Amino acid sequence: MRWDALFGDLDAQWHAATQQELEREVDELSRIEASQATLADALRGSLGGGIAAVLRDGVVHHGTLQRVEEQWLLLGTGRLSVVLPLAKLMQVRGLGPARVARQGRVGYTLASALRILARNRAAVVLGLEAAQPAGVHGVLEQVGADFVVVTPLADGVARGGGRRKDAVVVALDALMSVTSSGENEF
Repeated sequence: MRWDALFGDLDAQWHAATQQELEREVDELSRIEASQATLADALRGSLGGGIAAVLRDGVVHHGTLQRVEEQWLLLGTGRLSVVLPLAKLMQVRGLGPARVARQGRVGYTLASALRILARNRAAVVLGLEAAQPAGVHGVLEQVGADFVVVTPLADGVARGGGRRKDAVVVALDALMSVTSSGENEF
């Protein structure tokens, strides 16, 4: 009988040590997984919720988080849609604890999102770093690898298509926000 008790005690000790080691491994794997989450993953965890996005220039955009890609997010603010480059975010308020990795293979870069707006001839306002308060109003005519060409609006209407002398070329790196007056264009 004593041998059974001794072996039973050893089994219990081994099981407790194994359980503690397993718990340590699970905790470490959880920390490793959490360390690999991106800002986009944190934002995706709050899709459909209201957030406040504070940009590096101090401008705050409030709205419903509608879409998140690796380089940008889309906020719905009533009738307006605002594209914000993730690289220009200083902080985000209103995010929950969920983290969601991107699903699927197709991801849209900031330039590809702007090409959709250009194709749809959407009227936009480009918020720029250290820009005049009103930004640049117009229609995106061309989206290059690192720049956009905007044709200004005259009385709320783009005057003709194609390249014009009053077109404005803006570096993509200078974009803080892109606001569209139409419904969600994406």
